[in-house]
Amino acid sequence: MTRNYSDKAYETLRDRIINGGLRPSAPLDIHRIASEFEMSITPVRDAIKRLEADGLVEVIPRSGTFVRHFTVQDLIKGYELVEALDGMAGYLLAERVAAGDVDGQELEALLKPLVDRMEENLDRDQARIWAELDGQFHQIIFDMSENALIASSYYSVRDQMKSVLSFVSPIYVDRANSVREHRLIIAAIAAGDSEKARKLCQDHRHLVREILKKLLLQI
Repeated sequence: MTRNYSDKAYETLRDRIINGGLRPSAPLDIHRIASEFEMSITPVRDAIKRLEADGLVEVIPRSGTFVRHFTVQDLIKGYELVEALDGMAGYLLAERVAAGDVDGQELEALLKPLVDRMEENLDRDQARIWAELDGQFHQIIFDMSENALIASSYYSVRDQMKSVLSFVSPIYVDRANSVREHRLIIAAIAAGDSEKARKLCQDHRHLVREILKKLLLQI
């Protein structure tokens, strides 16, 4: 039962952190959270330890526990990793298509509706919906690349970046251009063109990294 409560506390806090309900540097009072969630402090403490392992929470000795504050520099470093991971995931999936392990048309039928919906949600006030669809798109590619190490590494850094990107993306990311890039990625992977898929996936992430580098110069 404690484990179920711990999972509930973990998932709720993680969702709040990633989606901006708990802002960077916000203090996490274990007793207050336990009272709000109507559970003992043990599962809340366990949940916070898991969030700390995820890199979403930091414990500062003699000060307390806080939502981790990610800087633009942290995001740039994260995107350096994601750029490499995304390129390899696209390459591996295209390779599977070329080998006949994945049907290119079926893959296209799976990914295209997500991109169509992204194109229907380009307005700034629809940025969160757009980002969720974008996340689903990339998750399919990572999952179908059949490399669990690459996928788990991506999910870890993605969650760390999401809390900050939820504020950056609506303002600085050209979502219409990103939609076009997604369609090119689909075409390359569905055609089994591994090298082209790798380059498109990496270039897709590289654009965001360049945006972040420009933001760093403005700080």
